[in-house]
Amino acid sequence: MKILLVSATQLEIQDYVLSAPHHDILITGVGLHAATYELSEQLHGHRYDLVIQAGVAGAFEGSGLKMGDVVAVKQDAFGDIGSYEANQFHSLQQLGLSTEKEWLVNPHNIINKLQMPHVKSITINTVTDYTPYVQALQQKWQADIESMEGAALHYVCTKKNVPFVQLRAISNVVGERDKTKWMLGTAIANLNAAVKALIDSL
Repeated sequence: MKILLVSATQLEIQDYVLSAPHHDILITGVGLHAATYELSEQLHGHRYDLVIQAGVAGAFEGSGLKMGDVVAVKQDAFGDIGSYEANQFHSLQQLGLSTEKEWLVNPHNIINKLQMPHVKSITINTVTDYTPYVQALQQKWQADIESMEGAALHYVCTKKNVPFVQLRAISNVVGERDKTKWMLGTAIANLNAAVKALIDSL
């Protein structure tokens, strides 16, 4: 099976890469723009049986997720493309500016085989501690987690008809910018273990 392992940064998947560097690796850089471009370029010249995106993420309060938990994203959305007015967020679809579906749902059976929580995620361009904005996004999407690249994976791979799965490990609570309260090391260790377990099972 030909696998592409994708991450925004080397740090997030370094443990796995150092232990088993026999799959194609793509480090896209942080953000939707970088992930969309780099993944599109990679898939233009190569055909993969599976693309795995791995990274850390923030969990929304009320999601029930704990620091260090590893999850599989069943659906993602471009969470902050639209309008924010009067403490309410409206998507492009609600504004009548897009006919595409709001949610990018992973249709591939591999996600059903993963023994971990299956979650809803939104992908955002700006991380913030501004509580009204965080609450507006959560009210609109009712998501479990947020990242900065996930929707790019779902969008590009769906357009190119390439099987994919997005794994995320929870490193922080959405809106918490005090890094002393994050568990980045634990999240990365658990993420790499989950990536190894998934690939070993294929």
